[in-house]
Amino acid sequence: MSETISPGEPVCVVTRITFPSRRSLPGAYRRFRRLRRAARAIPGLVETHVRVARGATLLIFSVWEHELALIQFTTLESHVNAVRWTIRKRGEVWSGVFRLTGTSSMSKPWIGTIRHWEPLSVAPAEPVAVDEAERSR
Repeated sequence: MSETISPGEPVCVVTRITFPSRRSLPGAYRRFRRLRRAARAIPGLVETHVRVARGATLLIFSVWEHELALIQFTTLESHVNAVRWTIRKRGEVWSGVFRLTGTSSMSKPWIGTIRHWEPLSVAPAEPVAVDEAERSR
């Protein structure tokens, strides 16, 4: 499937950082909260949240009006410094960037012009053979 990607489409970023020890969490939380304040200066940031999760994990969510704003954020000196700090603390990072390609049918306009989301067509499920011993349990 060939799809045209528009640089003007909103994007969402989810980042999960897990540290070897919970001792790194207070410093990480403060650092990423400050980074969030720096991000507010970039036109195109819609919203961002930092949460402490189970274990020694931070979850960071952000929504951007367009990819250019996200790129401007990732090149900020404060972002680069936060990434370096995370590496020094041996943080394991998973980060995903998601294009907002559709809204639910009940959505009101919020950011960008996005078509309504349509679920992928799913092939009907094939019947599964069940062993008689399994069925009697």
